Amino acid sequence: MMVFSPDAKVAEQQMHAVIFYLTTFGYIDGNFDLSEKTFVREHIKVLVEARVDAAKKGLEASLRGELVNKYSRHFNEVFDQIDHQVRDLFTEAVSDGEDQSAFVRAKLKLRCYEIFKGFDEDNQRWILATVDEFIQADGVVHDAEALFRRELGELLNAEVAVDADDLDQATAPVAIEPPAKIEPRLPNHPFFERFEHHYSADKEVIQKQAAADLDLITRHMAKLDEQRSAGAGKLLGKHSAADFAPGTQLLDEHVYVVNPKPGQKYEIIVLGDLHGCYSCLKAALLQADFFNKVQAFKKEPDKHPDVKLVLLGDYIDRGRFSYNGVLRTIMQLFLSVPEHVFALRGNHEYYLELNGRIYGGVRPAEAINTLVGYMPDEMFASYMRLFEALPNMLIFDKTLFVHAGIPRDDTLHEKFTDLASLNDADIRFQMLWSDPSEADLIPGELQKTSARFPFGRLQFKSFLSKIGCNLMLRGHEKIEEGFKTVYDDGHHVLINLFSAGGKTNDDLPADSNYRNVRPMAAVLHHVDGETKVHPFEIDYAKYQDPATNKFFAAEPEIEHKS
Repeated sequence: MMVFSPDAKVAEQQMHAVIFYLTTFGYIDGNFDLSEKTFVREHIKVLVEARVDAAKKGLEASLRGELVNKYSRHFNEVFDQIDHQVRDLFTEAVSDGEDQSAFVRAKLKLRCYEIFKGFDEDNQRWILATVDEFIQADGVVHDAEALFRRELGELLNAEVAVDADDLDQATAPVAIEPPAKIEPRLPNHPFFERFEHHYSADKEVIQKQAAADLDLITRHMAKLDEQRSAGAGKLLGKHSAADFAPGTQLLDEHVYVVNPKPGQKYEIIVLGDLHGCYSCLKAALLQADFFNKVQAFKKEPDKHPDVKLVLLGDYIDRGRFSYNGVLRTIMQLFLSVPEHVFALRGNHEYYLELNGRIYGGVRPAEAINTLVGYMPDEMFASYMRLFEALPNMLIFDKTLFVHAGIPRDDTLHEKFTDLASLNDADIRFQMLWSDPSEADLIPGELQKTSARFPFGRLQFKSFLSKIGCNLMLRGHEKIEEGFKTVYDDGHHVLINLFSAGGKTNDDLPADSNYRNVRPMAAVLHHVDGETKVHPFEIDYAKYQDPATNKFFAAEPEIEHKS
């Protein structure tokens, strides 16, 4: 029998872990049937009885029964929650060509690995024995269950290492403040009004709207080409932003680098995934007072912070205002003040061409699916070219801004030599998809199981040390709290930021699970190597009104499709 910790909090975590393991194996054969669910509930009761007897020796039978029933109800609710979380994985975005079931298997295998590494050897053996009993609960050991059990056993015995030379402990201060609420200085700004209109279902009208958007795309790409021309080849042989002259700001292919000026204050406004939530984008910009601060800096640069806006990608899909709300506004922002706006690529900004037709590279692809048959086909080809042109990351002093995460270990070993390596197509693609794990190290075989692969704490530290950074801000992962410090060991910090969502946000479909998210943004105050991170809640509700958002003045003419 499993030995539970005398610490109630730790024992609770142990119970959660066991329930997750059993739920995982229930889904591996594709059918979590009644006999398996009954086994889980019965096993929960057995574990609860053991915990009560160990912690409360000599109890009267009636009191013992009361406690067993109470905690059994609690952990059955935990089981139901975990069951729901696993089923939710089947709705997660996957890359083109990736099987949804294979993706779910990879995520479950990762979580099992994380959980296993958190137990001592006796409890590890007990967990595997429990799993072996469970997969025979329905009288048949299915091939999928046997394969997963074998793969998991091999994974748990795999040796993983990180070169100690890569774990640089040198660091500059990073302070993270508690989340705050910010009131906008002004309720609206004239910048937005000319963009706030729905696509028309009328063929002639939408042709004109598409022509205007195409002109915007063309000018955006031309400005990127201009920036690239000035920065071409300058990353070669460089290993950090500090290798450049103070005040340098450049774009070399798909990597921005900024080495701040000594004594200059910087204010960096950061937004995570927006996913068609135009109200979130507008609210965050007005709450951060972006327009006024840029104007003040341009007028008197010695007296005001240099303001930067960093957008971490995933502008489209999920919400109702992808192209005509979020993406159109971001392009206009970039063209208005290109030295202040860094619009990075997310994994949803990924289209594919097959037999002359353009498809979304991430499923579901609501933005393109909604407008097929209305928008001219050549527009989707133009969006595809724009997405390919978007930069992937920004290194600002010792901070890396990127959509998702770091490359696979084997890719780094094969291809990374200096900052110029970050322009490699495989490295860029992997940094659009990876996710942090609770484990210290993730074996290479587990990283290969999915495009959306995991990395561990030490792998994160190693990669940031390679590029001279100590802080990374990423989006990609839907987190209900909107802002989360994932890693912080006093030397290297990883922050997850998600800016789409809102319980009453009608930019999203009524049944969207993004409504469970509290959308957040952040402002980084930086001077002379010191960084303070100030997260704030996005007040999208102010911009769900026709008086502040013309998208709400009339219903869309084209129905949003998944």
